Amino acid sequence: MCEIMSSNYKANMSFEAEVRRIAEAVWNLQPGQCQPMHYPNDPVVREIDGIARLRDITHLLMVTTSTRLDKVKDDCKKLLSAERIEQTQAAAVSKWLITENQLDAQHIEHARKQNVQTLTLAQFQRRFFDGAKYLSLRRKAPFGSARDPLTDSTSLPDNTYVPLPMRVGFDTSTTKPMTGREITLDQICTRILAGDIVVLKAPFGSGKSLTTREIFKKLAAAHTKDTTKSVPLTLNLREHWGEDYCDEMLDRHARSIGYTPREDTVVAWRAGMCSLLLDGFDEVAAQSVVRTENKNFMREARRRALTGVRDFTQKLPAEVGIFICGRDQYFDSDAELASALGLTGRKFIAVDLGEFDEHSANEFLRRHGINQSLPDWLPRKPLLMSYLLRHDLFNQVLSIDGTKGFGNAWDAFLEAICTREASLERSVMESTTVRAVLERLAFSVRAKANGTGPISGVDLAEAYTAETGQSAGEGVLAQLQRLPGLAQRDAESGTRSFVDFDMLAALQGGAFANHVLTSFRDVKTVPLAALSEQAQDMAAYILGKNGATADTLQSVCSQLLLSSPHERGTHQYAADCLSLAIRFATQSDRTELNLHGLTIENAALDRISLDEVTLKNVTFRNCTVREVQLAESVIKQGVTFSSCLVSRVIGASNRAGVPISVISEDSEIETFDNMSTNNAVLKLGVPPQMKAFLTILRKLYKQAGGGRKVAAFSRGINHQDVLHYINPVLAILQRHQFVSVFNSVVHPVRRQSGRVEAILAAPTLVEDAVVTEVRNLE
Repeated sequence: MCEIMSSNYKANMSFEAEVRRIAEAVWNLQPGQCQPMHYPNDPVVREIDGIARLRDITHLLMVTTSTRLDKVKDDCKKLLSAERIEQTQAAAVSKWLITENQLDAQHIEHARKQNVQTLTLAQFQRRFFDGAKYLSLRRKAPFGSARDPLTDSTSLPDNTYVPLPMRVGFDTSTTKPMTGREITLDQICTRILAGDIVVLKAPFGSGKSLTTREIFKKLAAAHTKDTTKSVPLTLNLREHWGEDYCDEMLDRHARSIGYTPREDTVVAWRAGMCSLLLDGFDEVAAQSVVRTENKNFMREARRRALTGVRDFTQKLPAEVGIFICGRDQYFDSDAELASALGLTGRKFIAVDLGEFDEHSANEFLRRHGINQSLPDWLPRKPLLMSYLLRHDLFNQVLSIDGTKGFGNAWDAFLEAICTREASLERSVMESTTVRAVLERLAFSVRAKANGTGPISGVDLAEAYTAETGQSAGEGVLAQLQRLPGLAQRDAESGTRSFVDFDMLAALQGGAFANHVLTSFRDVKTVPLAALSEQAQDMAAYILGKNGATADTLQSVCSQLLLSSPHERGTHQYAADCLSLAIRFATQSDRTELNLHGLTIENAALDRISLDEVTLKNVTFRNCTVREVQLAESVIKQGVTFSSCLVSRVIGASNRAGVPISVISEDSEIETFDNMSTNNAVLKLGVPPQMKAFLTILRKLYKQAGGGRKVAAFSRGINHQDVLHYINPVLAILQRHQFVSVFNSVVHPVRRQSGRVEAILAAPTLVEDAVVTEVRNLE
């Protein structure tokens, strides 16, 4: 009996504390300003559960979990007695009886006669924030970049969403191994309702906004069914540039959807009545002066841009969930993500959103009247597929042979869509001009913090003039506004951005190849980021068609640094040329590149793999590098990283494992990984055929270089028993359509990326037909 009474007492005290917390939010009081009040000289009241003294009125509260009439009468009596005392010093007094459950009519009538306002906690909350009204208005407003595939409208049918694969990236709230585990939308919603923090990372154009919308719908349905569940406040961060405080963000959000009074959203948030969905941490920007000599410039700019998001996370009410999503490659590392979002030291889960798998992609197409399967080379991203549907481009896509690699497929696709654009009745530009303008625009956004835009009308006109030497007339301006691959941005009226990262990369690669072939004549763009791996694939394809080799790129790199070392952009172009030279060497029989003492400064690089191609006599100073893969002989190579920021080093488990002569002490290394190397694979306790299998998958799907010649897969493998299985494993992978082979070059098949991730995550546990066949090799 005592235990039951103790439990009831604790529940009642907890409920009282919750009511006081909400009252503080409702009446804009500081935490702790609504407290119980003791009246030692009054034999009736003794104590009330809460008092809030405002300038013009004093609020008195009694709180109960009981529904007994005698308890209601007793609480009303206390409130009346306290009112008489407080009226001696307050202009007005308001009396409240807040209950956990709905009272009977008799109870309410008794309280009414005593001028006591009787409400359940849910009713008390709704008195100051109408959740149903908010949800109704929010449903009608845009959700980030989500659009109807056929009409480009922000009004979407309820069945627009097609499930996308999601896996746990990491979970700081548990010590259990969670990385790689599948997670569903319902599980994410459950976590948000439980007060957890969820961060969703996704490739550009993969459906983040549609996923956010679906989470909103599920949480809205939960609130409609049970009003004690939180209301999902859902903000498009692209609409909140330069806003540093959560209050002003909520106020602007309320104004944008037409919710009044606007301040109620702030009250509801502070009261813990709402969960929070923030879409697009990569779509806000800060006013920053570009300082390429500062290797931390981009990181500092990203942190400043997300000041408002950090204000949310740092003022997060207890047991309130928050969902934040954005592009997966936006931050240099998970540590930067946590710091920029204000989550360092906090418990949260990071989820990786994938592209459509084959089933989901086919379901998406079937809903829109297309029954053919997609080619392997095309990204399974909702944004790109919607664009192709809207512009009736699937016939061009289906006719392209994707077995010859990324560069060949995208070159053919860009040629097709530019030819189609030029053939339209009102077109005034030739197809070559359309493509040249697109490539120039794509290259220009390398100088923008967002990386995909914005592109203004002035940018469009200037790109046309730069390519043709002519001013853009009325007909040209009209055509520029509908250039293929560009879409309207909501954040700024009249501006555009590229709809797909792979398309953008292909255009940037084409532009870079042309700059190499013209010795970088009249190039004015100063890139803020490295040339991406996909862009390198495209550039290598274009340059290869023109007879370029690793020696060609190495020569251009040297010429840039020796002839114009002080011109803005020179060192970045040199770094890009070196990355391409490494790529050419990886795809051929070349095993060594000697830079003869060159120094590259203040540049950004993606991946530098020192284990496949021996890089000699080069210094990187004050550079940012996403990933460095060490080799056993790295000390002898003469490669030095001085005062650099390296996001990840592969081949060492800690700083002590990295030679100071290679990466200097004044360089910063964020993370280490000694398990993701080919040497680590060769040390696994698995049969040699599995070692060959895993090594091939890693080189094709996880390392820089794209396609590789068959002979290149033997590079770096000194175990004869493993070498014996290279060709038989390649044959199995080709039979299972994991790879395509053209001109003795092996290319990965991107639609198998999900299966590859699962295999590499647990090679001894995964059940997959291709793994079974490899294990059975003799």
